[in-house]
Amino acid sequence: MTTEDNLLLNKCKITSREVSRIVDEYQPKIGDCPTIAAQLTKTVNRSREYENGSFIVLVVGPVKSGKSTLVNLIANAYVSPTHFLECTVRPSIISQRHEGEECKITVFTTHDTASRTEQTDAIIDCIRGMENEDELVGISKAEYELTPENIKEKVELGMNDSFQSETLVTSITTPGGKLMRKNVFVIDMPGFDGEQANIDNPVYDAIAQRADLVIFVQSSNSAISKVSWQFLNMLSANNKDVPVCLIHNVFDSSWWRSDEERAAAVKVQKETAIREIRKQGFTIDDDQCFCINLGKVEDGRKQQFQETPSLREEVEEYDRIEGLLYDRVISRRDAMRLRTCLGRTRLQVEKSIDTIGKELDLRAQMTDKYEKVVDEFEKTGNIPHFLARLRPLAADYDTLKQVIRNEARSRILLVDTDNNHKSDSEARRIVHRFVEDCESSVSAAFSRSLALSQKEEELFLECRQYIGMVKETAIRCDTQPLPIDLGRIPLGDVPKVSLTDGIEWDLLISNKPRISLIFTRFGGHSASDVVGYINKAAERLAGSQPGDTNNLEGYVEKEGGAIPPLLDEVRQLLEKVSLQYESICKDYWQRSRDTILKSIIPDKEDFDAQTEQLKLLRDDLSKIPFSAV
Repeated sequence: MTTEDNLLLNKCKITSREVSRIVDEYQPKIGDCPTIAAQLTKTVNRSREYENGSFIVLVVGPVKSGKSTLVNLIANAYVSPTHFLECTVRPSIISQRHEGEECKITVFTTHDTASRTEQTDAIIDCIRGMENEDELVGISKAEYELTPENIKEKVELGMNDSFQSETLVTSITTPGGKLMRKNVFVIDMPGFDGEQANIDNPVYDAIAQRADLVIFVQSSNSAISKVSWQFLNMLSANNKDVPVCLIHNVFDSSWWRSDEERAAAVKVQKETAIREIRKQGFTIDDDQCFCINLGKVEDGRKQQFQETPSLREEVEEYDRIEGLLYDRVISRRDAMRLRTCLGRTRLQVEKSIDTIGKELDLRAQMTDKYEKVVDEFEKTGNIPHFLARLRPLAADYDTLKQVIRNEARSRILLVDTDNNHKSDSEARRIVHRFVEDCESSVSAAFSRSLALSQKEEELFLECRQYIGMVKETAIRCDTQPLPIDLGRIPLGDVPKVSLTDGIEWDLLISNKPRISLIFTRFGGHSASDVVGYINKAAERLAGSQPGDTNNLEGYVEKEGGAIPPLLDEVRQLLEKVSLQYESICKDYWQRSRDTILKSIIPDKEDFDAQTEQLKLLRDDLSKIPFSAV
């Protein structure tokens, strides 16, 4: 290797080590970012291409410009179909056979049409010796003898075939001409503007990125065009440092014109192509641009035409061009390859930085959206404190006492209509029935005075109103609200009022204060006696009549009596229901918020950590000293 080669090699090593160090450091830290990971992997691969001595020559040009004819001449074999119809509609990679091996055709196929670009890239690496064939995932291959029949069957496709067929690329080994030496690969590409193979196909882009030299072929009848310009633009974006050679294929269709006129037309076409190529920033020297009739060269090499002077002259001119290209390009391929490797690595690093930038922009948008959701839910984060909404429970004791007194009057009227004396058991039953009826009436009045169903409905309506606010918040966050089956929560049965414990049965009979009604055996109880018992029981339960100076407190209202303990029980029921409604609100708010946030960023802490690593990765990639190399 020359001094220049060694200098370039050292620069490639420094760049590759720095790229590998950065990727190895950050790739485990950036999480699941497949696009960035793919770009980083490609960056490492581009930086390591210097390790492989292979050299890729890409032959491109418009349809029917003579590309296939040139490829056959370079390969020194019939490897690319030539026809008046479009023949080459998928790439063929041509290389020199290994010593002792027969020439062959290898057809690579796949059923995974979605991964054609990546698979094509992998095949090129495999052919160049950078990957093993065992690593070709989802790709099958078959080998055939190199014959015109197999070229027609395996390489030439019908007009209805295209890149969409199962065949990815074909690899062909040949004896090779002067330009094809060991580790030189010539790729015959479909025409830019063909019916079946358009430049928009991503496989075209993938292969163009790998070229170390581009031979642009145009002809007098198929010169540089708008589609050619699109290809050059694509190549400039991915492989700008690749050198370009121009072969202008001269057709003798204008035979009626003078030699001077035809030469002038050829010169204009050639200069136009050179000018357009240079506009894209490519290096193309005048001494690497040639005019030749490739058809004459092809015919001149055939035995039956070898003695034709004009053909023999064209063959000699081709040999001269081939020698010049070898001396000026192929013989200096190491320097060209290393320089191109550096250029491709720089472009790939820039692509990686651009991809990371787009990812960071996307993450910034996601973070803004995430924070907007947080802010919106903070506005509805004051969940109602349902217990605080409950008004203190209080019984309407005046009404309850009046119920007892009314019940006593009703019972006394019944007793007055019966003048018969009552036995002990009959008198006891009357008083017990009075107390039981008081219990039933007081329970009903007590329940009505609390208005529990109304209080539960208020709790339900407040819960429903809050759920509605959360749903509106979700809609403001451009999200469909979570469904919720909100039903009423039953309070349960209000405990019954018990008055029996408030009666001292042995004191009911005023003239026999120490004798229980139950144990009275002699004599009957008159109606007035029974009325007295009822009034006494009513007084015990309801307390003194209004205006009575005794001011006796009734059992219904006294501490530990019939009603105060029940108020505590009812209060506990309300508190339980209140807490349930409050829990429903809290749970719905939390679920709604978490569901929306996780739909934006599943793990915010991990997301933020990865974002910071992406920023550091972008900064480190930007610091790779390409200017120094």
